[in-house]
Amino acid sequence: MSGYSGGGRHPGWNSKRREVQAVDVLEVAVDALTRWRKAGSRVTVVAIDGYGASGKTTIAGSLCARIVFSLVHADDFFKPARQRPADPARNESSHAPSPPVGERGRDLADYYDVARLRSEALEPLRAGHEALFQRFDWDSGALSSVETRVAPHELVVLEGVYSAAPELADLVDKAIYVDTPEPERLRRLAELVAPEEWDSGWLRAEKDYFDTTRPADSFDLVISGAGLDVRGGERS
Repeated sequence: MSGYSGGGRHPGWNSKRREVQAVDVLEVAVDALTRWRKAGSRVTVVAIDGYGASGKTTIAGSLCARIVFSLVHADDFFKPARQRPADPARNESSHAPSPPVGERGRDLADYYDVARLRSEALEPLRAGHEALFQRFDWDSGALSSVETRVAPHELVVLEGVYSAAPELADLVDKAIYVDTPEPERLRRLAELVAPEEWDSGWLRAEKDYFDTTRPADSFDLVISGAGLDVRGGERS
């Protein structure tokens, strides 16, 4: 288990970290997943984390064609707006300017229903049972009325921003960070997210998470997400 608690770093992280700039990052990811699964317990859970539009969903989807695993999307557990606390640094009813640098707004934890992610997805899958939940519908902004089912497998991949959060450390064994240059990520986001949906509070919370809580060198593996075609779903 990675054992990251937010207050320090596992002494083996720096020596185990691998930065990958090769074109075929999938081969490297498959190798890591295979090794971790063989060395793990009955069920191994791997998080694929990184900034929004870094390529996490695209990579996870491509890996499905090469190796079998249960796939869970952190975005399916995004909180509907009514369940999220108001951003103290932003007027939600207007396009208020961003707060001065240094002022804090929301944390990423405010955006995700971590309790539901744990109880309805990760805990059942770790126990070898099917996961059954209502996913967040990005079109309606509410939970879908249709239940999503994820079959159990000895390897589980949780992909999405915040998938390697300290709150999930007891359920996540290994973590991969998808590293993509900021200009490319922002370009992708601008193509995927409508101007009225742009959330500067999210961007600040995301940066704080990866700067202080989950920096790249705290991950077990770092791979490049540059040059990917992420059309069709890398909202976060």
